[in-house]
Amino acid sequence: MQRLGTVAGLLTLWVGLVLGGMAQLEGRDNDTHGRGATPDYARVFAQDTVERLDIRVTAADWDRLVADMAGMAGPRGSAGVGAGGGRGGGFNIVVGPEALAACSGRVEGDPCAVGTPAESGRCTQLPMGVGLACTPLPGGFPGGNVPPDGGGNQVIIINPPGGNPGGGNLPGGNIGRDDVEFLPRTPIYIPATVGFDGETFNNIGLRLKGNSSLLNSWRTGTDKLPFRLNADGLEDEIPDSRDQTFFGFPNLNLTNNSQDASFLRAKVVADIFREADVPSARTAFVRVFMDRGQGAQYIGLYTLVEIPDEPMLRAQFGSDTGNLYKPNGTGARFTTFMADSFPKKTNQRDEDWTDVQDVIAVLNESRANPAVWRARLEARFAVSSFLRWLALNTIVGNTDTYGGFSPHNYWMYGSPRHRDRLFFIPWDHDLAMNGGGPGGTPGTGLDLFHDRINASWPLIRYLLDDPVYRAAYRGYLEEFLGSVFEPSRLSSRLQAEHARIAPYVVGAEGERPGATFVGSPTEFNQALTSLVTYVQSRVATVRQTLGTTR
Repeated sequence: MQRLGTVAGLLTLWVGLVLGGMAQLEGRDNDTHGRGATPDYARVFAQDTVERLDIRVTAADWDRLVADMAGMAGPRGSAGVGAGGGRGGGFNIVVGPEALAACSGRVEGDPCAVGTPAESGRCTQLPMGVGLACTPLPGGFPGGNVPPDGGGNQVIIINPPGGNPGGGNLPGGNIGRDDVEFLPRTPIYIPATVGFDGETFNNIGLRLKGNSSLLNSWRTGTDKLPFRLNADGLEDEIPDSRDQTFFGFPNLNLTNNSQDASFLRAKVVADIFREADVPSARTAFVRVFMDRGQGAQYIGLYTLVEIPDEPMLRAQFGSDTGNLYKPNGTGARFTTFMADSFPKKTNQRDEDWTDVQDVIAVLNESRANPAVWRARLEARFAVSSFLRWLALNTIVGNTDTYGGFSPHNYWMYGSPRHRDRLFFIPWDHDLAMNGGGPGGTPGTGLDLFHDRINASWPLIRYLLDDPVYRAAYRGYLEEFLGSVFEPSRLSSRLQAEHARIAPYVVGAEGERPGATFVGSPTEFNQALTSLVTYVQSRVATVRQTLGTTR
């Protein structure tokens, strides 16, 4: 009888815990926290104010996050330690004038040589607006032939921690690969309490996010690291967070603008793409305060970025049931199908890539009958949307995207409301407005119609080789010069955004030492001036080139 009583007591306890957990879930405000919450764009992505976002984590959980990252990238604050290929090391490449000169007038992939004695390499598009530079073949460019850091040479980390098994300092390791992921895996999630606009969200999954922005921020030792928030990312460990959202949004990015002293590129470029009828994420500025067990501290002004999840897909495509991909690697060039290059973000259990395979097959088939080829391609791929992106991206000038540094930083969505055609979704614009990327690199002139891009980028090369698509592309260029990229309109927008965020960057409530990438108010203001000047000169260059190119 005593044993039965014990069992009954345990059963009662278990039922109580289950019902208590259900009650806690049901007690959550489903209008703000639940899976069925209507995404509150006006509240989360406010455009006329800079809202405050509070993050609280325990000291023990923060230590776990730091230890996890240190295991992949070395100690925090280890900037300048980067030579060698050991775990957490990575490589530094020093790009001097001779490496840039060796690729002057060439195109990506051309052979080149640099050093004394001369070492063979290939011309590679480098990030951060550097342009084409001669980078080594596997095993090449031993330390003696790389100029030392100094004399104005620019140091760029372009290899992943953990070493380069193929030798050489090409992005991602071996020549012939397009993998530019600098970390061997995704950082871990830890639980966080997030406060925003009077609401509190418990057990939100928080992790570090990003690629070069994360690695470079980590190595500076800054408190202003880039983060991702996943509202129910810890539901396996913490059942109470199951099906939680943040005002209807499952995932959000907090971008730290580590490579943009103006803070404006990530937000403004995403905005003008969307206004140009190109699918693009919503963004907003937020002030982020973090408490890691010692009280809340301001860690800086961030750009809050929507991730192409259900809310964005429903809002911009009318349905969220299609296949969403985040392409990367060689297959993401669209020359040949590689399943590993198209990881699914929806419908993961359905191992069917027919939509991508069909686009790649049709894109690369014979174009002897252009009308037939166009009809077959348009049945599978949203060609006009892509050409609109390509035209505006060319005017904007972006290094780190399809056709530029590497085939990454974009998404693809097969929209059921559009007969499952694939749409191109641009992503990550903090390196935009630098004159690089598809359309020309610094020092090589504006390649407005991408004549220097070869068939290794078939979505650009084959479409612009077609006279019908080339004419449509020209029309989009002319349209955007008079609308979203019209100089006075865009300059006014940049100035207004700058004025709105200035108090939280360099003003009385501005960023503090150890949690900023801006050296002074002068640097912040000069960054705006440079952007406005860029817009004006870029439009003049595009107009001039349009008048002389057919």
